[in-house]
Amino acid sequence: MGILGDIRRILYPVTCPGCGKVIEDSFWCESCLRKCWNPRMISGSPSKYMKGCYTLCNYSGGVRNTVIQLKYNGNRARGKSFFDLLNRFPWWERIKDCDLVLPVPVSKSRRKDRGYNQVDLIFQKWMEQKNMTYLAQGLICMRHTNTQSLLTKTERYENMKGVFHINKGVDVRGKTILLVDDVYTTGATMEAAAHELKRAGAESVIGLTIASGAK
Repeated sequence: MGILGDIRRILYPVTCPGCGKVIEDSFWCESCLRKCWNPRMISGSPSKYMKGCYTLCNYSGGVRNTVIQLKYNGNRARGKSFFDLLNRFPWWERIKDCDLVLPVPVSKSRRKDRGYNQVDLIFQKWMEQKNMTYLAQGLICMRHTNTQSLLTKTERYENMKGVFHINKGVDVRGKTILLVDDVYTTGATMEAAAHELKRAGAESVIGLTIASGAK
């Protein structure tokens, strides 16, 4: 098995998803990691509906490129690129007792185009390995929305009003929910999802994303 593993590594070397450099003992090269790694509670994220949102990285460099490859270029394998970053998350103790993990969903049309929700590829397997209950269909997206990146902050909040609903048969009453997404920009998407979870009776909602451009 060891020999086969060595041969496989020679034929298919592990490369940093950010820059393509061949690496030996990690998944991201130190250079890419140093440029992006910035775990924090996003300063403007605590709100009426959400206790706050943690993020792992700045939305720049190799992390940004990898999210784009996964989200828009159909590169499903890039989902595994984020496991190493999640393993480095320094405040796992603060979220490990959440009752449920729910991803921000995509619309039916967007899922059909992509073939997947990129958030599931980033978080689901990792969370299940942590013995967390991950509900891929806990929330549903009721309609297709305009791409958030093309809108102003005010337009983003208007764009997301009434988009999310709790799925039939999902009970979040009295539970602490970990809401996960790939990128936090203005917080409009996370806020809309958290609003629906609180409306459905969730006790509290905590966010976690891979990257953000917010401080």
